[in-house]
Amino acid sequence: MTLAHSPARSPFFVWSGLFLLTALMTVWPLQHSIALRYLLLGLALIWSATGWLAYGSKREAGRLPWLALLALLLLTAWMYLGAFGWALDRTKTLSEIGGQWLVPLSSFAIGLGAAYLLPDHRRLLARLLFIVLAVNVWALVGLDLVHWLQHGSLMRRYGGLESANIFVNNDSMDKANYLTNMYFAFLLAELVLRRAGRRGVVGLGYAAIAVLFAVGLVASYIQDMRNGTVALALMVLLTAALLISVAPRERRGRELAVAAAVLLLGVAFVGYIVSHQPRWRSLAATLPIALDTQHNREWLTGGLPKFPDGATVDESNYQRIAWAKEALHVLAVYPLGVGFQRQAFGYGVDAIYHTDVGRGKHSHSGILDFADGVGIPGLLLWVVFVVSVWISALLAFRKRTVAPAAVVLLIVFDYSARSVVDSILRDHMWQQFMFLTGFFACWSVIEAKRGEDA
Repeated sequence: MTLAHSPARSPFFVWSGLFLLTALMTVWPLQHSIALRYLLLGLALIWSATGWLAYGSKREAGRLPWLALLALLLLTAWMYLGAFGWALDRTKTLSEIGGQWLVPLSSFAIGLGAAYLLPDHRRLLARLLFIVLAVNVWALVGLDLVHWLQHGSLMRRYGGLESANIFVNNDSMDKANYLTNMYFAFLLAELVLRRAGRRGVVGLGYAAIAVLFAVGLVASYIQDMRNGTVALALMVLLTAALLISVAPRERRGRELAVAAAVLLLGVAFVGYIVSHQPRWRSLAATLPIALDTQHNREWLTGGLPKFPDGATVDESNYQRIAWAKEALHVLAVYPLGVGFQRQAFGYGVDAIYHTDVGRGKHSHSGILDFADGVGIPGLLLWVVFVVSVWISALLAFRKRTVAPAAVVLLIVFDYSARSVVDSILRDHMWQQFMFLTGFFACWSVIEAKRGEDA
Protein backbone atom coordinates (compact mmCIF):
# COMPACT_ATOMS: atom_id res chain seq x y z
CA MET A 1 0.00 0.00 0.00
CA THR A 2 1.49 3.36 -1.03
CA LEU A 3 0.52 6.92 -0.35
CA ALA A 4 -1.18 7.06 -3.74
CA HIS A 5 -3.65 4.40 -2.59
CA SER A 6 -4.27 5.97 0.80
CA PRO A 7 -7.55 7.90 1.08
CA ALA A 8 -7.19 11.62 1.68
CA ARG A 9 -7.69 12.74 5.27
CA SER A 10 -10.06 15.60 5.93
CA PRO A 11 -8.30 18.84 6.86
CA PHE A 12 -10.13 18.93 10.19
CA PHE A 13 -8.96 15.43 11.07
CA VAL A 14 -5.35 16.22 10.17
CA TRP A 15 -5.05 19.57 11.90
CA SER A 16 -6.98 18.54 14.98
CA GLY A 17 -4.63 15.57 15.33
CA LEU A 18 -1.54 17.71 14.93
CA PHE A 19 -2.87 20.18 17.48
CA LEU A 20 -3.83 17.52 20.03
CA LEU A 21 -0.54 15.62 19.81
CA THR A 22 1.58 18.78 19.97
CA ALA A 23 -0.44 20.09 22.91
CA LEU A 24 -0.09 16.75 24.67
CA MET A 25 3.68 16.77 24.15
CA THR A 26 3.79 20.30 25.59
CA VAL A 27 1.65 19.58 28.64
CA TRP A 28 3.07 16.16 29.56
CA PRO A 29 6.02 17.34 31.70
CA LEU A 30 4.44 20.46 33.20
CA GLN A 31 3.73 20.58 36.92
CA HIS A 32 0.10 20.69 38.11
CA SER A 33 -1.27 19.72 34.68
CA ILE A 34 -2.57 16.21 35.36
CA ALA A 35 -6.21 17.07 34.61
CA LEU A 36 -5.31 18.77 31.33
CA ARG A 37 -2.91 15.95 30.46
CA TYR A 38 -5.60 13.31 30.86
CA LEU A 39 -8.11 15.42 28.96
CA LEU A 40 -5.72 15.67 26.01
CA LEU A 41 -4.91 11.96 26.26
CA GLY A 42 -8.61 11.13 26.14
CA LEU A 43 -9.20 13.40 23.17
CA ALA A 44 -6.15 11.92 21.39
CA LEU A 45 -7.55 8.42 21.93
CA ILE A 46 -10.90 9.50 20.49
CA TRP A 47 -9.08 11.08 17.54
CA SER A 48 -7.09 7.90 16.95
CA ALA A 49 -10.13 5.61 17.24
CA THR A 50 -12.10 7.83 14.85
CA GLY A 51 -9.22 7.76 12.39
CA TRP A 52 -8.98 3.98 12.48
CA LEU A 53 -12.70 3.71 11.75
CA ALA A 54 -12.46 6.14 8.85
CA TYR A 55 -9.07 5.29 7.33
CA GLY A 56 -7.66 2.24 9.07
CA SER A 57 -8.77 -0.33 6.51
CA LYS A 58 -6.60 1.31 3.83
CA ARG A 59 -3.54 2.11 5.89
CA GLU A 60 -0.06 1.69 4.43
CA ALA A 61 1.69 -1.66 4.71
CA GLY A 62 4.28 -2.20 7.40
CA ARG A 63 3.91 -3.04 11.07
CA LEU A 64 5.99 -3.53 14.16
CA PRO A 65 7.34 -7.03 14.87
CA TRP A 66 4.61 -9.30 16.19
CA LEU A 67 6.96 -10.22 19.05
CA ALA A 68 6.89 -6.63 20.36
CA LEU A 69 3.09 -6.48 20.38
CA LEU A 70 2.80 -9.97 21.85
CA ALA A 71 5.22 -9.02 24.64
CA LEU A 72 3.00 -6.06 25.60
CA LEU A 73 -0.10 -8.24 25.57
CA LEU A 74 1.50 -10.96 27.69
CA LEU A 75 2.99 -8.39 30.07
CA THR A 76 -0.46 -6.89 30.64
CA ALA A 77 -1.93 -10.33 31.31
CA TRP A 78 0.98 -11.13 33.66
CA MET A 79 0.36 -7.95 35.67
CA TYR A 80 -3.28 -8.86 36.20
CA LEU A 81 -2.37 -12.44 37.04
CA GLY A 82 0.00 -11.16 39.71
CA ALA A 83 -2.61 -8.73 41.03
CA PHE A 84 -5.12 -11.52 41.63
CA GLY A 85 -2.54 -14.13 42.54
CA TRP A 86 0.37 -13.08 44.74
CA ALA A 87 0.45 -9.26 44.98
CA LEU A 88 1.17 -7.95 48.47
CA ASP A 89 -1.56 -5.33 48.03
CA ARG A 90 -4.14 -6.30 45.40
CA THR A 91 -6.08 -3.04 45.51
CA LYS A 92 -2.95 -0.93 45.13
CA THR A 93 -1.66 -3.10 42.30
CA LEU A 94 -4.91 -2.93 40.34
CA SER A 95 -4.99 0.83 40.77
CA GLU A 96 -1.39 1.15 39.56
CA ILE A 97 -2.00 -1.06 36.54
CA GLY A 98 -4.82 1.23 35.52
CA GLY A 99 -2.92 4.48 36.02
CA GLN A 100 0.69 3.53 35.43
CA TRP A 101 0.51 0.83 32.76
CA LEU A 102 -2.68 1.15 30.75
CA VAL A 103 -2.07 4.88 30.23
CA PRO A 104 1.44 4.34 28.72
CA LEU A 105 -0.08 1.55 26.59
CA SER A 106 -2.71 4.03 25.39
CA SER A 107 0.05 6.52 24.62
CA PHE A 108 1.81 3.85 22.58
CA ALA A 109 -1.41 3.18 20.67
CA ILE A 110 -1.80 6.92 19.99
CA GLY A 111 1.74 6.99 18.59
CA LEU A 112 0.98 4.04 16.30
CA GLY A 113 -2.19 5.76 15.19
CA ALA A 114 -0.35 8.97 14.37
CA ALA A 115 2.10 7.08 12.16
CA TYR A 116 -0.66 5.33 10.20
CA LEU A 117 -3.26 8.08 10.13
CA LEU A 118 -1.07 11.06 9.16
CA PRO A 119 0.78 9.69 6.11
CA ASP A 120 1.34 13.11 4.53
CA HIS A 121 2.08 14.91 7.80
CA ARG A 122 4.42 12.63 9.77
CA ARG A 123 7.40 14.87 9.19
CA LEU A 124 5.42 17.95 10.19
CA LEU A 125 4.36 16.23 13.42
CA ALA A 126 7.98 15.23 14.11
CA ARG A 127 9.07 18.84 13.65
CA LEU A 128 6.35 20.08 15.98
CA LEU A 129 7.42 17.56 18.63
CA PHE A 130 11.03 18.68 18.29
CA ILE A 131 9.99 22.34 18.58
CA VAL A 132 8.29 21.53 21.89
CA LEU A 133 11.54 19.99 23.16
CA ALA A 134 13.58 22.91 21.84
CA VAL A 135 11.33 25.45 23.55
CA ASN A 136 11.88 23.70 26.88
CA VAL A 137 15.66 23.66 26.43
CA TRP A 138 15.99 27.20 25.16
CA ALA A 139 13.59 28.60 27.77
CA LEU A 140 15.62 26.96 30.54
CA VAL A 141 18.85 28.50 29.25
CA GLY A 142 17.22 31.87 28.66
CA LEU A 143 15.65 32.04 32.11
CA ASP A 144 18.94 31.12 33.73
CA LEU A 145 20.83 33.72 31.70
CA VAL A 146 18.38 36.34 32.98
CA HIS A 147 19.14 35.14 36.52
CA TRP A 148 22.87 35.43 35.76
CA LEU A 149 22.45 39.01 34.53
CA GLN A 150 20.46 39.90 37.64
CA HIS A 151 22.47 38.04 40.28
CA GLY A 152 25.86 37.35 38.72
CA SER A 153 25.59 33.55 38.82
CA LEU A 154 23.83 30.72 37.04
CA MET A 155 21.30 28.59 38.87
CA ARG A 156 22.39 24.94 38.93
CA ARG A 157 20.17 21.88 39.27
CA TYR A 158 17.44 23.96 37.69
CA GLY A 159 14.41 22.64 35.81
CA GLY A 160 13.16 25.67 33.88
CA LEU A 161 9.59 25.34 32.65
CA GLU A 162 9.24 21.98 34.39
CA SER A 163 9.84 23.55 37.82
CA ALA A 164 6.96 24.16 40.20
CA ASN A 165 8.43 27.66 40.51
CA ILE A 166 10.53 28.68 37.50
CA PHE A 167 12.43 31.20 39.59
CA VAL A 168 14.06 28.70 41.97
CA ASN A 169 16.74 26.04 41.49
CA ASN A 170 16.98 22.45 42.74
CA ASP A 171 13.51 21.63 41.41
CA SER A 172 12.46 19.22 38.64
CA MET A 173 15.89 19.24 36.97
CA ASP A 174 15.51 15.48 36.42
CA LYS A 175 12.32 15.97 34.41
CA ALA A 176 13.88 18.80 32.42
CA ASN A 177 17.03 16.78 31.74
CA TYR A 178 14.96 13.88 30.44
CA LEU A 179 13.52 16.24 27.81
CA THR A 180 16.96 17.64 27.05
CA ASN A 181 18.29 14.17 26.24
CA MET A 182 15.37 13.55 23.87
CA TYR A 183 16.25 16.87 22.24
CA PHE A 184 19.82 15.58 21.82
CA ALA A 185 18.45 12.35 20.29
CA PHE A 186 16.75 14.35 17.53
CA LEU A 187 19.89 16.40 16.87
CA LEU A 188 22.23 13.41 16.80
CA ALA A 189 19.87 11.61 14.43
CA GLU A 190 19.90 14.69 12.18
CA LEU A 191 23.70 14.62 12.15
CA VAL A 192 23.77 10.95 11.13
CA LEU A 193 21.27 11.51 8.33
CA ARG A 194 23.11 14.59 7.06
CA ARG A 195 26.37 12.66 6.88
CA ALA A 196 24.56 9.88 5.00
CA GLY A 197 23.26 12.40 2.47
CA ARG A 198 19.68 11.79 3.53
CA ARG A 199 16.93 14.06 4.77
CA GLY A 200 16.41 14.03 8.54
CA VAL A 201 13.06 14.22 10.26
CA VAL A 202 13.56 17.88 11.18
CA GLY A 203 15.66 18.96 8.18
CA LEU A 204 18.44 20.88 9.91
CA GLY A 205 21.77 21.92 8.39
CA TYR A 206 25.14 21.50 10.07
CA ALA A 207 25.21 25.06 11.42
CA ALA A 208 21.76 24.72 12.98
CA ILE A 209 22.67 21.35 14.49
CA ALA A 210 25.85 22.85 16.01
CA VAL A 211 24.05 25.85 17.53
CA LEU A 212 21.18 23.79 18.90
CA PHE A 213 23.58 21.20 20.29
CA ALA A 214 25.64 23.89 22.02
CA VAL A 215 22.54 25.28 23.72
CA GLY A 216 21.66 21.75 24.81
CA LEU A 217 25.07 21.35 26.41
CA VAL A 218 24.52 24.57 28.36
CA ALA A 219 21.14 23.23 29.49
CA SER A 220 22.76 19.97 30.62
CA TYR A 221 25.35 21.91 32.59
CA ILE A 222 22.60 23.94 34.28
CA GLN A 223 20.51 20.86 35.08
CA ASP A 224 23.57 19.18 36.59
CA MET A 225 22.19 15.64 36.29
CA ARG A 226 25.09 13.19 36.17
CA ASN A 227 22.92 10.28 35.05
CA GLY A 228 21.72 12.37 32.14
CA THR A 229 25.34 13.19 31.33
CA VAL A 230 26.25 9.50 31.27
CA ALA A 231 23.23 8.72 29.06
CA LEU A 232 24.25 11.54 26.71
CA ALA A 233 27.77 10.11 26.52
CA LEU A 234 26.34 6.71 25.60
CA MET A 235 24.16 8.31 22.92
CA VAL A 236 27.24 9.99 21.48
CA LEU A 237 28.97 6.59 21.31
CA LEU A 238 25.98 5.12 19.49
CA THR A 239 25.95 8.11 17.14
CA ALA A 240 29.62 7.53 16.34
CA ALA A 241 28.86 3.92 15.46
CA LEU A 242 25.95 4.98 13.25
CA LEU A 243 28.10 7.61 11.51
CA ILE A 244 30.67 4.98 10.61
CA SER A 245 28.03 2.47 9.51
CA VAL A 246 26.42 4.84 6.98
CA ALA A 247 29.71 5.96 5.43
CA PRO A 248 30.62 4.62 1.95
CA ARG A 249 33.92 2.77 1.88
CA GLU A 250 35.71 5.62 0.10
CA ARG A 251 34.56 8.08 2.80
CA ARG A 252 35.13 5.81 5.78
CA GLY A 253 38.26 7.67 6.86
CA ARG A 254 36.50 11.03 6.80
CA GLU A 255 33.56 9.66 8.77
CA LEU A 256 35.93 8.19 11.32
CA ALA A 257 37.33 11.70 11.76
CA VAL A 258 33.83 13.14 12.21
CA ALA A 259 32.96 10.38 14.67
CA ALA A 260 36.19 11.06 16.55
CA ALA A 261 35.31 14.76 16.73
CA VAL A 262 31.86 13.95 18.10
CA LEU A 263 33.41 11.58 20.63
CA LEU A 264 36.00 14.14 21.65
CA LEU A 265 33.29 16.73 22.24
CA GLY A 266 31.30 14.27 24.33
CA VAL A 267 34.30 13.12 26.34
CA ALA A 268 35.38 16.70 26.99
CA PHE A 269 31.93 17.66 28.23
CA VAL A 270 31.60 14.58 30.43
CA GLY A 271 35.13 15.05 31.76
CA TYR A 272 34.41 18.65 32.66
CA ILE A 273 31.19 17.72 34.46
CA VAL A 274 32.84 14.86 36.34
CA SER A 275 35.79 17.00 37.45
CA HIS A 276 33.45 19.68 38.81
CA GLN A 277 31.04 17.43 40.72
CA PRO A 278 32.09 16.30 44.22
CA ARG A 279 29.56 13.48 43.97
CA TRP A 280 31.63 11.83 41.24
CA ARG A 281 34.88 12.13 43.18
CA SER A 282 33.46 10.44 46.29
CA LEU A 283 31.65 7.65 44.43
CA ALA A 284 34.41 5.03 44.67
CA ALA A 285 34.89 5.57 48.41
CA THR A 286 31.14 5.32 49.00
CA LEU A 287 30.72 2.02 47.16
CA PRO A 288 31.86 -0.42 49.90
CA ILE A 289 29.92 1.47 52.59
CA ALA A 290 26.72 1.47 50.56
CA LEU A 291 27.00 -2.20 49.58
CA ASP A 292 27.27 -3.25 53.23
CA THR A 293 23.55 -2.83 53.76
CA GLN A 294 23.39 -5.11 56.80
CA HIS A 295 25.83 -3.11 58.92
CA ASN A 296 25.15 0.33 57.44
CA ARG A 297 21.37 0.42 57.67
CA GLU A 298 20.85 4.14 57.21
CA TRP A 299 19.33 3.31 53.80
CA LEU A 300 16.40 1.86 55.80
CA THR A 301 16.35 3.78 59.07
CA GLY A 302 17.30 7.22 57.78
CA GLY A 303 20.40 9.35 58.15
CA LEU A 304 23.75 8.89 56.43
CA PRO A 305 26.85 6.87 57.37
CA LYS A 306 30.30 8.43 57.56
CA PHE A 307 33.67 7.84 55.96
CA PRO A 308 36.55 6.73 58.24
CA ASP A 309 37.73 10.35 58.41
CA GLY A 310 34.35 11.42 59.86
CA ALA A 311 33.00 13.06 56.70
CA THR A 312 29.42 12.24 55.75
CA VAL A 313 28.88 10.28 52.55
CA ASP A 314 27.08 11.91 49.65
CA GLU A 315 23.38 11.18 50.04
CA SER A 316 22.71 10.42 46.38
CA ASN A 317 25.72 8.12 46.00
CA TYR A 318 24.93 6.18 49.16
CA GLN A 319 21.20 5.79 48.71
CA ARG A 320 21.31 4.84 45.03
CA ILE A 321 23.87 2.08 45.59
CA ALA A 322 22.29 0.71 48.77
CA TRP A 323 18.77 0.81 47.36
CA ALA A 324 19.89 -0.87 44.13
CA LYS A 325 21.42 -3.73 46.11
CA GLU A 326 18.30 -4.12 48.23
CA ALA A 327 16.06 -3.93 45.16
CA LEU A 328 17.95 -6.95 43.81
CA HIS A 329 17.41 -8.60 47.20
CA VAL A 330 13.66 -8.00 46.92
CA LEU A 331 13.70 -9.56 43.45
CA ALA A 332 15.57 -12.59 44.80
CA VAL A 333 13.03 -13.08 47.59
CA TYR A 334 10.02 -12.39 45.32
CA PRO A 335 11.04 -13.64 41.84
CA LEU A 336 7.44 -13.35 40.62
CA GLY A 337 7.21 -9.78 41.92
CA VAL A 338 5.27 -8.14 44.71
CA GLY A 339 2.63 -6.76 42.35
CA PHE A 340 3.10 -4.02 39.75
CA GLN A 341 3.32 -0.53 41.26
CA ARG A 342 5.67 2.42 41.47
CA GLN A 343 6.57 1.68 45.10
CA ALA A 344 7.15 -2.05 44.63
CA PHE A 345 10.63 -1.70 46.12
CA GLY A 346 9.29 -0.15 49.33
CA TYR A 347 6.56 -2.77 49.72
CA GLY A 348 9.11 -5.54 49.23
CA VAL A 349 11.51 -4.03 51.77
CA ASP A 350 8.73 -3.77 54.36
CA ALA A 351 7.73 -7.39 53.79
CA ILE A 352 11.30 -8.68 54.11
CA TYR A 353 12.39 -6.61 57.10
CA HIS A 354 8.96 -6.47 58.80
CA THR A 355 8.87 -2.67 58.89
CA ASP A 356 6.50 -0.02 57.64
CA VAL A 357 9.11 2.59 56.65
CA GLY A 358 9.64 1.51 53.04
CA ARG A 359 6.10 2.01 51.78
CA GLY A 360 6.03 4.83 49.28
CA LYS A 361 9.75 4.57 48.44
CA HIS A 362 11.34 3.64 45.14
CA SER A 363 14.89 2.47 44.47
CA HIS A 364 15.85 5.28 42.07
CA SER A 365 16.24 2.63 39.37
CA GLY A 366 13.23 2.41 37.11
CA ILE A 367 14.10 -1.04 35.81
CA LEU A 368 14.65 -2.43 39.33
CA ASP A 369 11.39 -0.92 40.61
CA PHE A 370 9.65 -2.47 37.63
CA ALA A 371 11.31 -5.84 38.21
CA ASP A 372 10.38 -5.82 41.90
CA GLY A 373 6.77 -5.30 40.85
CA VAL A 374 6.40 -7.72 37.94
CA GLY A 375 9.16 -10.18 38.79
CA ILE A 376 11.63 -11.85 36.48
CA PRO A 377 9.01 -13.01 33.91
CA GLY A 378 7.57 -9.50 33.59
CA LEU A 379 11.03 -7.98 33.30
CA LEU A 380 11.92 -10.39 30.50
CA LEU A 381 8.73 -9.48 28.61
CA TRP A 382 9.60 -5.76 28.85
CA VAL A 383 13.12 -6.48 27.60
CA VAL A 384 11.68 -8.48 24.69
CA PHE A 385 9.49 -5.51 23.75
CA VAL A 386 12.32 -2.97 23.92
CA VAL A 387 14.87 -5.14 22.11
CA SER A 388 12.48 -6.17 19.33
CA VAL A 389 11.50 -2.54 18.67
CA TRP A 390 15.16 -1.49 18.67
CA ILE A 391 16.21 -4.28 16.31
CA SER A 392 13.30 -3.46 14.01
CA ALA A 393 14.48 0.16 13.83
CA LEU A 394 18.08 -0.96 13.30
CA LEU A 395 17.08 -3.18 10.37
CA ALA A 396 15.10 -0.31 8.81
CA PHE A 397 18.08 1.99 9.28
CA ARG A 398 20.60 -0.46 7.82
CA LYS A 399 18.34 -1.27 4.87
CA ARG A 400 17.41 2.21 3.73
CA THR A 401 18.87 4.68 6.26
CA VAL A 402 15.30 5.56 7.25
CA ALA A 403 15.24 8.88 9.09
CA PRO A 404 12.69 8.02 11.83
CA ALA A 405 14.64 4.83 12.54
CA ALA A 406 17.67 6.91 13.59
CA VAL A 407 15.48 8.87 16.02
CA VAL A 408 13.90 5.81 17.62
CA LEU A 409 17.27 4.05 17.90
CA LEU A 410 18.62 6.93 19.98
CA ILE A 411 15.46 7.55 22.02
CA VAL A 412 14.99 3.89 22.98
CA PHE A 413 18.70 3.52 23.73
CA ASP A 414 18.77 6.63 25.92
CA TYR A 415 15.57 5.77 27.78
CA SER A 416 16.62 2.19 28.43
CA ALA A 417 20.04 3.23 29.72
CA ARG A 418 18.51 5.99 31.84
CA SER A 419 15.94 3.62 33.36
CA VAL A 420 18.77 1.65 34.98
CA VAL A 421 19.76 4.59 37.18
CA ASP A 422 16.64 6.78 37.31
CA SER A 423 13.00 6.07 38.16
CA ILE A 424 11.54 6.96 34.77
CA LEU A 425 9.41 3.86 34.15
CA ARG A 426 6.51 5.79 35.60
CA ASP A 427 4.21 8.79 35.20
CA HIS A 428 4.48 11.18 32.26
CA MET A 429 8.04 10.09 31.36
CA TRP A 430 6.82 6.59 30.50
CA GLN A 431 3.79 7.91 28.63
CA GLN A 432 5.91 10.26 26.57
CA PHE A 433 8.46 7.56 25.76
CA MET A 434 5.78 5.09 24.67
CA PHE A 435 4.13 7.69 22.44
CA LEU A 436 7.39 8.65 20.73
CA THR A 437 8.44 5.02 20.37
CA GLY A 438 5.10 4.03 18.87
CA PHE A 439 5.16 6.92 16.39
CA PHE A 440 8.77 6.74 15.19
CA ALA A 441 9.09 2.94 15.28
CA CYS A 442 5.89 2.49 13.27
CA TRP A 443 6.92 5.22 10.83
CA SER A 444 10.24 3.41 10.38
CA VAL A 445 8.69 0.06 9.42
CA ILE A 446 6.26 1.78 7.05
CA GLU A 447 9.17 3.50 5.28
CA ALA A 448 11.16 0.26 5.14
CA LYS A 449 8.18 -1.66 3.72
CA ARG A 450 7.58 1.03 1.14
CA GLY A 451 11.19 0.58 0.01
CA GLU A 452 10.57 -3.14 -0.51
CA ASP A 453 7.47 -2.43 -2.58
CA ALA A 454 9.13 0.26 -4.68
